[in-house]
Amino acid sequence: MTLLFNVVENVVSGGKASFICADKTDCRIYLINQLSTAQSVRKYTSAIKMKKIEIWDLKVGMYIRELDRPWLETPFLLQGLWINSPGDLEEVKRYCKYVYIDPDKGRDVDDSDLALDGSDTYVTQTGGQKPIKVEKPPAYKVHVRFEKEIDVAKNIHKQAAHVVRNMYDDVRMGKSINTEGAKATVSSIVDSIIRNPDAQVWLTQLKDKDEYTAIHSLNVCILSLAFGRHLGFSREMLNELGLGALLHDLGKIRVPGQVLNKPGKLTDDEFKLMKLHPVYGKQILSITNGLSPNIIDIAYSHHERMNGTGYPHGLNSDQISLYGRMVAIVDIYDAITSQRVYHHGVHSMDAMKQLYELRRTDLDNKMVEQFIQCLGIYPVGSVVELACGAIGIVISINRERRLKPKILLVMNEKKEFITPTRIIDLAKFDSSKFGTQFDVKNVVQASVYRINILDYITPRSAIDQSVA
Repeated sequence: MTLLFNVVENVVSGGKASFICADKTDCRIYLINQLSTAQSVRKYTSAIKMKKIEIWDLKVGMYIRELDRPWLETPFLLQGLWINSPGDLEEVKRYCKYVYIDPDKGRDVDDSDLALDGSDTYVTQTGGQKPIKVEKPPAYKVHVRFEKEIDVAKNIHKQAAHVVRNMYDDVRMGKSINTEGAKATVSSIVDSIIRNPDAQVWLTQLKDKDEYTAIHSLNVCILSLAFGRHLGFSREMLNELGLGALLHDLGKIRVPGQVLNKPGKLTDDEFKLMKLHPVYGKQILSITNGLSPNIIDIAYSHHERMNGTGYPHGLNSDQISLYGRMVAIVDIYDAITSQRVYHHGVHSMDAMKQLYELRRTDLDNKMVEQFIQCLGIYPVGSVVELACGAIGIVISINRERRLKPKILLVMNEKKEFITPTRIIDLAKFDSSKFGTQFDVKNVVQASVYRINILDYITPRSAIDQSVA
C-alpha cells in the first residue's frame, strides 16, 4: 500500500481549507468544511490508504482515488472515479500512465474477473455509481405455471415484435428511436421473465429467416433476460441489460442489404463492412436520448472476444464488460440455432457444445457455464425422444430436477402425430400408473420427424390435456 495524501502543515485561516499533496507535482486546495485543525486533517487523510497501479492493470470495477496528474488537467468532473465500462478504461488511459485506486471501496488488482461459484461478482453500473455486486444463488422463483403464463407472454411478445420492427423502420428512415416505447417493452418482458422465464424462452422459437435481424434482436433480449434472472440480477439491471440486448444489432441498418442478406460466404471486403455494424450501432445510440453508457456498450462490444480476436477493436478480456460478455454468448447461441438464407440452424444441444468449445478462447469460461446451467440439460424448444419411443418438445425446464422437464407430447410410440397434443410434467409423471416409460432418451432433430415447432408455439389445445 502507498499512503497517498501528505498534509502540508499549513492550515488556511479558520481551518476551512488545507493544502494536500498527492505527490511533489500535485499540490492544490481541498475544501474540508468539517475539519478545523491540522491534526483533524491528518487524521482524515491518513485513514485513506491507496494502491498505486500501472494503467494496464486498471480494470472495470475499480475506484480511482487519484491520478498521476491534477484532476483539472483531465475531463473528469469529479475527484474520485468509478471505472464502469471499457469506455471509461480507454478514457483514463488517454491521460494517465498510472493511477491510485482504493481497493477497500472498489475492485482490487487481484480480484478475479467473475466469481460465480458462490462469491460476489462485480457488475457495471452507470452514472458514476458503485458497481453492483450480484450474489448467488439467484433470488427468483417460478411464481406462475408455464400453462398460465404462455398466453400473457404471447401477447407481450407480439407487441414487442411490433415495437422492434417499427424501431428498425424508424432508424432506416432517419427518424429517432422511440426509447420510451422500447423501455416499456423491455419492462413487460422483464415482468414475464421474472414470473416464469420458460414462457418467453419458448417464444424465441418463433424464428423467421426473412425477418432475421429484428426477430434475432428480440430473441437475444429474451435470452439475455433469462440469463440475467438466472444470475440473480436486480430488476433495474435486467431492464438495462434487456434494453441493450434489444438494441445490440441496430447498427446493421447501415450495412448494405446485399451484404447483410448474402446467401453465401462473405468476401474479405464484405466482411469488413459487416464488422462496422457495432460502430454504427454506437453512433446511432450515442445520439439517442435516455440510454445509459452500459446500454451503448452492449451494441459496441458484443462481437469482442476474450482472446482479443473480436471486433471492432480487438479488446481483451479485461476490457469487455459483463453485459458485453453475456450478450456475446447469447448472440452466438441464437444465431447458430436460427435458420438463415446461408445457414441451417442446429438444435440447442449442438449449440451448447459449440459454446462450450469456445469457452476458453473466444468466450468467458464461467459465463458460458452459467448460460448452459440457465438453459438446462434439455433447453426449452428441444425436441426429445422418450424411452417409450414417443416424441415431445420441451416447454419448461425443472430447475431442481433437470432430467425431468415438462414436455409437449406430439408423437406417440409409433411416431404418429397426436391430436390433441398433451403436456406431461416428467417430474410428476407416475409411469407405474400409466404403464409407459416417459424418461428422456435423447435429443433429436425436429426435421427428422417433420416437426415444425411453429405449429406448437401456443399449446392452448393441450392445456386441458395435461397428464401428471
